[in-house]
Amino acid sequence: MTHPRLSVNALSSIRWSFEQDASLWQELGVRHAGLLISKLESDREAKAMRLAAAGIRPSTLVCGCFDLASPETWDETRAALNGALDFIASAGGGSVYCTPGRTTGAPWRQVLDVFAEAIAPCVAHSTRRGVRLAIEPSLRTDVSFVNTLRDAVDVAERTGVGLIADFGNCWMERDLREVLARAAAHICLVQICDVIIGSTGKPGPGGRVHLGEGELPLQRLMHEVLDAGYPGVFDLEVLGPAIEAEGYSPSLRRGIANASRLLDEIGL
Repeated sequence: MTHPRLSVNALSSIRWSFEQDASLWQELGVRHAGLLISKLESDREAKAMRLAAAGIRPSTLVCGCFDLASPETWDETRAALNGALDFIASAGGGSVYCTPGRTTGAPWRQVLDVFAEAIAPCVAHSTRRGVRLAIEPSLRTDVSFVNTLRDAVDVAERTGVGLIADFGNCWMERDLREVLARAAAHICLVQICDVIIGSTGKPGPGGRVHLGEGELPLQRLMHEVLDAGYPGVFDLEVLGPAIEAEGYSPSLRRGIANASRLLDEIGL
């Protein structure tokens, strides 16, 4: 039985179609799902109706990021983000999120000023629509100049965006309990996975795997999130070589079972 506070992100089956995702989610009793904008490009309304008929609420919608070095592209990105916010608002979803974009090479706070200018109209639109617009700090420097949850709080306070806290990106941060407490007011969604820290015969260091199959202190991490006051769903986002090698269907079936078991174990 899929836990009612578990969401499953479509990035975990990135090469599947929307219909393949929705069919498995419905079969397994998933009630919340993280959506991927590229899988919604054709006939968004019909896909929203498909989810509603299956009793699946969008927990979030993952979108593309700004090219901070090319202001002439910002209006197009803003239009895409605003359209995503409209879709999630009409579908009764929780948030839209993107990565902030790669650095321009300027000092960090100057890049933040550029990002604040780029995203401000979308933050205003999200307020009008009653949906949170968030960023995800990422270890991938090709898509984000914000690489820690600690720095992401500064971005949230400067711009008004919400935050996605992803175990796969923040588990190693210094004083994570204290960072989560500071970030709590801005967190829209917590994404969960396990990670192989790395050793001979295992996937490369940092490789994501399903909960209980890696080396993270999951019970501690979950309690730190809950102690910070997080009330929402937990979005399962596990992707990478190990998942691709196994195949999405067996991987997701096991991963959803593992995640549901963990949520039960911690008393949710």
